Amino acid sequence: MHDAEGTLAGPTAGTDAEARGIPPQDADARARVRRRHVFFIAGFDPMAVEGHHRIFVRELKRFGDVWNVRTHCRDSAPVPTATGGFWRTEADGPNWHTDTAFENLGWHDLTRADMGRSVWSHMKGSVRAMADMVSSGTIANYFRSSRRYGLFFLFTYMLLALFWGLAAAAGFLVHQWLAPFGAVVATVAGLAATLAGGLLLMRWPGRRFRLKQSLDLAEFSVDFVRGRHPEVEARIRAFADRLRAVEAEAAAQGIDEIIVAGHSLGAMLAVSAVAAALAADPAFGTRARVRILTLGSTTAKFALHPAGGRFREAAERVAAAEQIGWVEVQSRDDIVSFYKVNPVTLGPVSFAPVLLPPGDYSLKPLIRHVEIRQMISPAIYRRHWFDVMRLHCQCFLAGDIRSTHDFYAYVCGPLSFDVLASHTNSLRAYLLPDGTLRPLVYDDAGCILPLPQPETVA
Repeated sequence: MHDAEGTLAGPTAGTDAEARGIPPQDADARARVRRRHVFFIAGFDPMAVEGHHRIFVRELKRFGDVWNVRTHCRDSAPVPTATGGFWRTEADGPNWHTDTAFENLGWHDLTRADMGRSVWSHMKGSVRAMADMVSSGTIANYFRSSRRYGLFFLFTYMLLALFWGLAAAAGFLVHQWLAPFGAVVATVAGLAATLAGGLLLMRWPGRRFRLKQSLDLAEFSVDFVRGRHPEVEARIRAFADRLRAVEAEAAAQGIDEIIVAGHSLGAMLAVSAVAAALAADPAFGTRARVRILTLGSTTAKFALHPAGGRFREAAERVAAAEQIGWVEVQSRDDIVSFYKVNPVTLGPVSFAPVLLPPGDYSLKPLIRHVEIRQMISPAIYRRHWFDVMRLHCQCFLAGDIRSTHDFYAYVCGPLSFDVLASHTNSLRAYLLPDGTLRPLVYDDAGCILPLPQPETVA
């Protein structure tokens, strides 16, 4: 085996790559990235693009500190686009440099409009959503595919019932206490106490459990799968048009790869947008490398509904497109997502082997299992252990340790998406403690060998 990086390893670099029919310069081009465009679609979250920019700047700095590289966001505010906004960033190690355009494909305005409806509207919607999920057999499908997610889904409604049950108990006590003053006074006071108690519990501790957001999401999900949100469908088409525009100009702009990342419900939107781009242009992804990264995915939430045929078709279209690479990161300790569920077949997953040749997507999506507790230090994990939504979001944040998964390795690291996806340790397998990218060494199967174990930083 030999080094495949001439600038690092000397004149014999690339010999194995040549033996496999890949010239050294092509092996280098596939493994190294100097410029990329990353799209990101968030889940059901009212946060505007400006909020995502603030989080990005904070997490980018953390990534630089942890991995011993220099990072810098060149834009102090997002540059507006018709579908959100983008900002430019750069990262440097001792022997590498990357430039990234990070673009947020926003739909927070639609989320805010949906969440901002009246309480009465949401109450009716929640009842309708639950009735639909039960009568359609969707909840039963959840339990068949992922018992953990089924329990999480029901937990939202169990918590709602607990809060209002406690409020009703408080109202009953008030009614009994005031009964000597007459039935009317006791009844009005009891109802008032019930209402006040329920609203108070919904606000706290309901806010800590993000109960309202979970209820709104359940309602939105049913309405969306039933086709009652045409504005979201239109937004997906707009996202697809934006993806196509960037892909068409990628070669002229010197972009090495395009990454479409989606988190939670945004994972489904990312897959749907790529599928729409492929439907409009079957050559999409042949003019530039296009890769999908789904994180904390809840795609199965929609695909398991009997009315979710278009979502199943979108996933199948993307999986069938040979030019599109797709990686999904799943975590056993992320109860908000579908763990051990293949988002295409909706059956049990086959996790990817530890090491693959870069670009091997014979398993699509290529599913990597990374525990959230492996992404962050034990102290941080303990701090957020009770906040399941915060843990759910960790997969698109930077870690405070060198982890087997760090979203920002895909955003601004020196190695291509395909190389990062090819090893279970991702960037940690190839970056030295001082931030230097080690010489890339291929074996006879075309895999890039990781650092020897003593050099790997935990």
